[in-house]
Amino acid sequence: MARLFLSFIVFIMLCVMLTSVAYAGSGEDPKAFVICERIKRQSICEEYRLNMLSASDRQLITKHCITGKRCPDENRIGRCIRYQDPDGLVFDKHYYVGSKKKHDWNASTIKETCIQSGGKYEDG
Repeated sequence: MARLFLSFIVFIMLCVMLTSVAYAGSGEDPKAFVICERIKRQSICEEYRLNMLSASDRQLITKHCITGKRCPDENRIGRCIRYQDPDGLVFDKHYYVGSKKKHDWNASTIKETCIQSGGKYEDG
């Protein structure tokens, strides 16, 4: 029984460690990412981790987006870490000011949308 409990604790620690590696900060290698940059049109930039995508999603996203880059920090209002879209894709969604949109994003809208999509909101 003690061995089972110890195995369970080790498993939980491993899961936490792997999750933190998968969602580490900006020090990650840009080659591990693909971004769909729509800042000028929609004031958003979506950042996908290549290792988190299925083969079919990776093929589709890399066909239409830019690999080896990260979403810029400049003019960013906030971001949603681990945003989940209706298709089940998980990515980081960055929101910006100063696009050609009629209205810029605001922090309260971003935060509410983020939480409703299962993500974690971060300022700027």
